[in-house]
Amino acid sequence: MKTALLCGPIVPAYGPVPSHLYVLGERAGKKEHDRGVPFVGGAGQTLRKWFDRAKLDLDNFRRWNVCIDYKPDNPKPLGWEIERDRLAVETDIVRCQPNVIVAVGVHAMRWCLRGRFDLSTVHGRKFEVQIGDHKAVCVPVYHPANSRHHIELAEKGKAEVLTVARVLRGLIA
Repeated sequence: MKTALLCGPIVPAYGPVPSHLYVLGERAGKKEHDRGVPFVGGAGQTLRKWFDRAKLDLDNFRRWNVCIDYKPDNPKPLGWEIERDRLAVETDIVRCQPNVIVAVGVHAMRWCLRGRFDLSTVHGRKFEVQIGDHKAVCVPVYHPANSRHHIELAEKGKAEVLTVARVLRGLIA
């Protein structure tokens, strides 16, 4: 059965437990695999800049991916891979008890919102979500890798992380 197979090594979740904010991405790239830490490659560096601009330190928050294993060339997560890893990710989120989940990219957005939404219509908006027995607010954001070649998406990404900061500060104040 496909869903029981891991195709590559797992890049584990990283960051404090509990965590007010949970950054959920798509799949670890080569640098994440080499260091064993999510969001340290090129997209992670861009996301870190967005977080810095919002006066948030990415290292203060938990982060992981909807697809937890590494594959060379960083292919997009497949539906069966995401479902294979859903319980592990849900368990980690419930353990962390975040107030806010940042869904980075379309696959993370669909994972959190449990549907086939169009990221262009939901990015930067807040949604109440239930992950296991935990309720949180999810804010979908464009994936930083897409912003390297699209200045408009980079500006939207920066604005979306500012929204994340406002939502987070409003919930933990």
